[in-house]
Amino acid sequence: MKVIIIGAGIGGLTTAIALQQRGIAYEIYDAAPGNRPVGAGIMLGANAMRVYERLEIAEEIKSVSVLAEYIYIRNCQGTVLQTISNAEVEERYGTGTYGLHRAALQQVLLGHCRQPVHYNKRCASVSENGPCITVHFSDGSKAEGSLVIGADGIRSAVREQCVEKARYRYSGQTCWRAIIPVDLPAAEASVAAETWSVKGGGLRAMFTQVGPQQVYFWMTKAMPAGTVMPPEAALPFIREQLSGYEGYMQAMLHHLRPEYLIQSDLSDIAPLRSWHKGRAVLLGDAAHATTPNVGQGAGLAIEDAWVLVQCLAASGHHEQAFEAYQQRRMARAGKIVRLSRQIGWLTNWKGRLLTGLRDSLMKRMPKRMTDKQLAFFYGVDLDA
Repeated sequence: MKVIIIGAGIGGLTTAIALQQRGIAYEIYDAAPGNRPVGAGIMLGANAMRVYERLEIAEEIKSVSVLAEYIYIRNCQGTVLQTISNAEVEERYGTGTYGLHRAALQQVLLGHCRQPVHYNKRCASVSENGPCITVHFSDGSKAEGSLVIGADGIRSAVREQCVEKARYRYSGQTCWRAIIPVDLPAAEASVAAETWSVKGGGLRAMFTQVGPQQVYFWMTKAMPAGTVMPPEAALPFIREQLSGYEGYMQAMLHHLRPEYLIQSDLSDIAPLRSWHKGRAVLLGDAAHATTPNVGQGAGLAIEDAWVLVQCLAASGHHEQAFEAYQQRRMARAGKIVRLSRQIGWLTNWKGRLLTGLRDSLMKRMPKRMTDKQLAFFYGVDLDA
């Protein structure tokens, strides 16, 4: 068996490492021109870290990460709405939630892949011929294998050509992300706090240390789809929107520069009827793209990689393996997509009356409900 992986992001690279652990041959291709340190920060929950423990790379990932003592949701006036203790998470699930630069994670994963990534290979079409499947690239080259895994993101070419055309859904919010080259004071570096505006309208922001001289910052705002703001205009807009935020936020905004900003609309896809067809199967955002409101987009892709390879290794027939993978993953992924969409909707509420109600509901949530939610996110059975 030889598996062709399309997409060398977190999901694709994790799949490659899982395949080689099982002794399954693979080749990996990506449309990007090369490996460049792109993106901003990422939070890896205990569920994702448990997969990396099984792949024997968790300690290396921890070495380039930051483990905050507490993760908060609070409003911009400083009222804490929810608290997660990483010490409690570690005690219950064996590991905590780690923050790091996406590029740092990418480098660790690349360092453990025994096969090189073939860059500048954009998938143009896919064809099946008996026991073989062939990916044709836009430069005229091709790759042949037994199976194709589409790990090529929300705009997946593999999904659109081989499985099912997606229906994209805009969340109503656009997002600016950045890595700011500073170090936080010790008190600020020990926490990660997502802060919601009391005005609503999708306005949220967060900053957290993810490495030496690396603070991950993001802000969301309810805006029409496709609103593109040049970075030079975005910076004063962000500072004006967050002018009422208390605490250390204003110091961070002082260090923010236009050239650090990355803007993107937050979208997901409606649930697919199937994640596989013939010799092609989907993984990560290609199968179940989600908004980032519960911090589980990457975690789902990492879980997918482990479960899919586990199913391939256990079954002698790819269709049985794909169906087992889908049965184990589809309901969980669908629930997380729904939860994330609902939280985005909640933060889009406008006006002091509605946001006051929102904050009160969040603050009054019983701890047993929070614990149940964390058990769902972090306590997933990777073998069932």
